Amino acid sequence: MKPYKFILFFTLLGLLATVGCTDLEETVLDEQLGADLISNPENIEALINPPYGSLRRTIEWYDYWGLQEVTTDEVIVPTRGTDWYDNGAWMELHLHTWTADHIRMKNVWNALSQGMARCNLAIYYIGQFPQSAKTEQYITEARFLRAYYMYLVNDLFGQVPFREPDELDFKISPMVMDRKAAADFIIEEVKAVLPNLKTKAEVGSERVTVGAAQALLAKIYLNYEVYTGEAKWADAITYCDQLINSGVYTVTDDYWTMFQKDVAEHAEFILRVPMDDSVDMGSGSVWVNFTLHYSQVFGNITSTWNGPSTTKTFFETWDMVNDARFYDARIKGQTGFNQGFLHGQQYGLDGTALSQRNGSPLIFVPEINLASSPENAGIRVVKFAPNPATERQFSSPNDVPIMRISDIYLIRAEAKLRNNDPAGALADVNFIRSKRSAPGKTLPALTSVTLDDILKERGFELYWEGLRRQDLIRFGKFTEAYQEKPATHAQKTIFPLPTSAVDVNENLTQNPGYE
Repeated sequence: MKPYKFILFFTLLGLLATVGCTDLEETVLDEQLGADLISNPENIEALINPPYGSLRRTIEWYDYWGLQEVTTDEVIVPTRGTDWYDNGAWMELHLHTWTADHIRMKNVWNALSQGMARCNLAIYYIGQFPQSAKTEQYITEARFLRAYYMYLVNDLFGQVPFREPDELDFKISPMVMDRKAAADFIIEEVKAVLPNLKTKAEVGSERVTVGAAQALLAKIYLNYEVYTGEAKWADAITYCDQLINSGVYTVTDDYWTMFQKDVAEHAEFILRVPMDDSVDMGSGSVWVNFTLHYSQVFGNITSTWNGPSTTKTFFETWDMVNDARFYDARIKGQTGFNQGFLHGQQYGLDGTALSQRNGSPLIFVPEINLASSPENAGIRVVKFAPNPATERQFSSPNDVPIMRISDIYLIRAEAKLRNNDPAGALADVNFIRSKRSAPGKTLPALTSVTLDDILKERGFELYWEGLRRQDLIRFGKFTEAYQEKPATHAQKTIFPLPTSAVDVNENLTQNPGYE
């Protein structure tokens, strides 16, 4: 049984407050339970679990994942008749016409603020127990998780509210760090805790490790120029080197092994979010229901929603013959469909050609009209394999990697190229490509490498994993036009602060262009 599966989400610590003073609903718990929780050292796991539990909010397709993917060329959610209009919310994300009152802004801000608050409260109350190696370890992990949530807030919104753990008067608004101050604080905090973290061999990739700290530092340094105007490519390379040279992580020869059901540890995983469809996990993503057509039911999966697709713009960048990441058939005998990209005529588990609800053949095509599309519009994507025998079709059976070693190779490749080492960049890109040939095919090595090549390779390797918005911003592509989206203003590279947050914290100032 995986640790952290059966955790107490709605403890006193998870709901006392949030860093941003948001309007989360209050849940009243038994006062004796709360008092016992924060005074009894035997409850230490109940204090560290909520900070980890908040990681699940980062893999929810309708909130954080939506901001990172639906705003890019990797994901489009067309309106089909009356389906998927949702008051225009998905169209606004795709068109970059969101406002400070968009529901996704509020939800994601609240989720990440709650994650930071849970970390602070864990740090504070575990710090009140008699100190031991265990309490010190959990405080260290909570400090890293707080830094990670701060990194996500800073990346999305460009401002980070912050309290010290012992600042328990929540009537006082937290101070606010600007983007550079937050990036610098996060770097120093991660460096401070790194020497005291354990290894993957000691605690596994579902816990914070030395490798996770090195990966986060590599990511921050890769994006440091976006955040501050100052490039730090050499620092990004340094932490990538540490990870790659550690020998702890291995790029898999079989790409799709990472994305099967009930996969826990994997040689590629640096940090993962554990999921389990044998219990109700409370949050996290369902990866097939939201994209499959209504007729693509199988096993106990009886509710499919005909939603998110990929754009023609992204679809047409692929080597559809030689790249293993484009298509894999191993689950077809259980589901009737492949992993990767679903295009053309679709079939049921028994081989019968499927139809749309109007009787027309179910042939997925890349042509889309964002405001009004037929049921078959859009190439669908299945990254994570479902469990056909599940008893909870809306609870994912897939542990989700949020940091993995292939990303680190591509971070190093990009940093090397930007740091005038094209040969080193080419070697890293071709190393990844050497592992990604389709069965019986050869994915060609590149003979030279450009920034556009690296962006494409990141798309091939990491599509639908919640990284695309950050990548497009770094490469100056986020505001460009693509399928059903016109070119948009540079201000869109930062989201607006939600109105609900600005209204209650006088230290927050709305981002430019959203006033």
